[in-house]
Amino acid sequence: KRASCSACGSPDLEQFLDLGLSPIADAYTTTPNEMSPTYPLQVAVCGKCRLVQLLEVVDDLFGTGYSFYSSASPPLSAYHASYAADALLAYRPLAHLGVVEVGCNDGDFLRHFANFPHLGVDPAEGPAAVAADRGLQVMVTSFGLGAAHEIRDRIGRQGLIFANHVLAHVADVGDMLAGISALLSGVGLAMIEVQYLPDMLVNNGFDLVYHEHRNFFSLTSLEQALVRHGLYVVNAKLTARQGGSLRVTVAKTPYAASAVVESLRASERWLDSYSAYEGMQGRAERIRERLVSLIRDQHNLDNKVAMYGAPAKATTLLNFCQLSVDDIAYCVDSTPAKQGRHIPGTGIQILAPELILPPELRPSTVYVLAAHNYAREIMRANPETRWILPLPAPVLL
Repeated sequence: KRASCSACGSPDLEQFLDLGLSPIADAYTTTPNEMSPTYPLQVAVCGKCRLVQLLEVVDDLFGTGYSFYSSASPPLSAYHASYAADALLAYRPLAHLGVVEVGCNDGDFLRHFANFPHLGVDPAEGPAAVAADRGLQVMVTSFGLGAAHEIRDRIGRQGLIFANHVLAHVADVGDMLAGISALLSGVGLAMIEVQYLPDMLVNNGFDLVYHEHRNFFSLTSLEQALVRHGLYVVNAKLTARQGGSLRVTVAKTPYAASAVVESLRASERWLDSYSAYEGMQGRAERIRERLVSLIRDQHNLDNKVAMYGAPAKATTLLNFCQLSVDDIAYCVDSTPAKQGRHIPGTGIQILAPELILPPELRPSTVYVLAAHNYAREIMRANPETRWILPLPAPVLL
């Protein structure tokens, strides 16, 4: 159990959200009745730097059973392509100095830099092997100061470093940022993307809380963590990924920050008050009541209820709401590594979408849209399907 802040070391951690016991989100089981170890899901805010963080730190989360492959999501692949194109348009000369992606997963983003000196770093063996099969240079390890020194000694400091949705996963934020600082060239830039805490709070995104997600950042808390390691935010952008994310451009020289950075700093003043966090528990509990009620209503109408998408956040949603295969018949997901397995703690089997009959040939089915951050794309591709959208507030569509 964490006793001090992951970023600044302060012991002033105030818990504001308790989602009970939950399995490791990506530890999909092979059988419906397989027992999954559970751990507390409790979230606190640091009174000093305002970093929001998980109190329970579980080790060995990204081993051989890790089942997230970024290229399995067409919307995410399209996002990566656009992101990489923007970075190359703005910073191509820096790419010639070397590109490192921290948390490269299966190389879906890094492949756009394959023609430059590059290296991907990731501790998850399965996705890293896919990246290597694509011809990418990959180092299978966790990234921190030690790994950064090893890379620097071998290939030198780098012109571009990317860390996309990985800072949330580390137990020691300071160690990863120290590594980025040590590896980054004096003229280089790092681009770091994280889930944006204000969007999570406003959108009731409690399902984003799982053991792989240890830290939740605002610009303010991220900047405080960066400055401790000689890194300075020079630009920022809000993006749509994960229901709302923040991408910052970071340099080792404290250049004047852009107008966007100044505007975001001002907009986050409400986060200084504990009242910004204390209502999250009650909202999560009300969402649970409403979602369970909507599902029971469908059963009373003799409709089948299934789930669309098996992202990690589905494990949190289902276990907090105490929903199982008795409530949700099955789940469909396009990720081959998940198909045939079961969402931990629920017994709900994950099937390939093509195994499901078209709507006109099956009993009336309503889908709980667990991948609600891609709701627009999924609903547009399935116009005849009826949906229960669980967040930001459960609604039948």
